[in-house]
Amino acid sequence: MRAARDAGQYHHAEQLARAAVARIERRRGCNAVELAIWLNELGMIGKYRGTFVDAEEAYRRALVIYQQHGESASTSVASLMHNLAGLAHAKGDPEAAEPLARRGLAIREALAVPDPRAVAEDKAALAAILIDLGHLDEADAMLREALRSYERTYGPVHYEIATTLHNLGSLQYRNGNWPQATDTLRTARDMKISLLGSEHPDVAITLHNLGCCATKLGDTISAQESFTAAIEVLRLAVDPSHPTLLSCRTKLDQLRGDIDLSATSAPSRPA
Repeated sequence: MRAARDAGQYHHAEQLARAAVARIERRRGCNAVELAIWLNELGMIGKYRGTFVDAEEAYRRALVIYQQHGESASTSVASLMHNLAGLAHAKGDPEAAEPLARRGLAIREALAVPDPRAVAEDKAALAAILIDLGHLDEADAMLREALRSYERTYGPVHYEIATTLHNLGSLQYRNGNWPQATDTLRTARDMKISLLGSEHPDVAITLHNLGCCATKLGDTISAQESFTAAIEVLRLAVDPSHPTLLSCRTKLDQLRGDIDLSATSAPSRPA
């Protein structure tokens, strides 16, 4: 199941996860800790697919199970807070996402032996939320701290590094530094492709942001190419209502509308 999820085969991964959940419910009951693990997996797949209602239901069920087993400040609960924050962020609600992300990070850092990789992941995820809230200085510091931690742990090439570079490019975009954002996002895109392949849905997220940068820089052709490539990757992998897919289609329609308008307008009178 996780191999299918990591490969971007979300429909297949969801089928496997649901089968595992049903099997555990039959054999162990509806309050087994093992069930919470699979519900968390199911929630992650739902987030990636864009089926957000199902994802939140799975996460909330998992959280209740952990609490029933006396786990209110464990690694598992920290991870669930991280995932619930990511879901709220994906739904376009950074205000709801921020306290969840901060709670997860606080739980993680208060553990007797915090996992530095998990702490870095929590900070990178919180930084992405802070970007959308406009807290750019705090986000920048967290992203760069996470990036240093990842590079010490993994070396120069790793998925978490690519994701952090993607978020750093998003921050640079928000700051209006579109050329630098383009360079950073291209590095993130190329690293993701080398690790995941060009058809992975996660690559499409970065293509979307590259399209936004190209639009700001007036490079309409590159923008159209990025949005079109992202749509081709996402349309078979995610729910039709997925926010990134909808955004790519809207922005592509806007660009084509601009081109059509300029092509049919009367030429200016020569001087």
